[in-house]
Amino acid sequence: MPSRFAFRVSRLAPLPLASPVAEYWDLLLDYLRAAPPTYIYIFLFVGSFMENVVPLIPGDTLIVFGAYLAGIGIIQLWPAYFLMWAGSAVGCLLIYGIAYTKGRDWFQKWEPRIFSNEHLQLGERWFIKHGQKIVIFNRFLPTVRAFVGVVAGLSRMHPARMSLYVILGTLLWNSLLVYFGLMVGENWALVVSVLRTYNRIILVLLVIGGAAWYIRHRRRKHAKPPTPS
Repeated sequence: MPSRFAFRVSRLAPLPLASPVAEYWDLLLDYLRAAPPTYIYIFLFVGSFMENVVPLIPGDTLIVFGAYLAGIGIIQLWPAYFLMWAGSAVGCLLIYGIAYTKGRDWFQKWEPRIFSNEHLQLGERWFIKHGQKIVIFNRFLPTVRAFVGVVAGLSRMHPARMSLYVILGTLLWNSLLVYFGLMVGENWALVVSVLRTYNRIILVLLVIGGAAWYIRHRRRKHAKPPTPS
C-alpha cells in the first residue's frame, strides 16, 4: 500500500525529460523497486558518511534523492531519514576523532599543501572565535563542512559538546533536505539545482570574505611599527 507521502508525490507533475533520459530514469526506478530495500538503506548511509571523508561526493543530492525514493514508496521514510542523518553525523565525528587523537602532524603528513601551518592556524583562530556556531551550522557551508571536524579536533573541543552540536546541525540540515525532497516529488531535480546555486553563492561569499580578511591581516602586519632592538 503506498504511503501518504507517495500519494502526495503522485499529484505533482514530473520534470519534462527527453525521452532517452526518461527511459533510463524509469529503468533505474524499476531496478530500485526490485532491489532489497536494505541495500538502498546501506547505500544512503554510506553515501552520507563518505561525504565527510571525500568532499566531492554530492551528499546533499543523495539525501534529496533518498527522500524522493521514500516519497514514491520504494523505501520507508523513517529508516532512510535516520540512516542518512546517522551517516552525516558519524562521518563528521569520525574526522573529528581522528584530528582529536592524531593531532596536526598526522594531517600535515597526509596532505601538507592543504593542512599547512598557516591554514591550520587560521582555521583554529576562526574556530576559537566562532566554534560553536560553525559546528552547528557547518552543514550549511559547502566544502568547508568537510574541514570543520578537523579544526574542531585540533582545537580540542570537548567531545560531548562536539557530539551535541554535530547531532543538532546534521538533524537540522538533513531535515530540511528530506522535507524539500518529499514536497517536490519528482521535481526533486529542481531542489538539486537550487542547492547547486546556493552552494556556489556561499562559496563565492566565503572566498570574498577570506580574501578581505587576508588583505586586512597583511595590512595590519605591515602597519605595525618595528620592535626596538
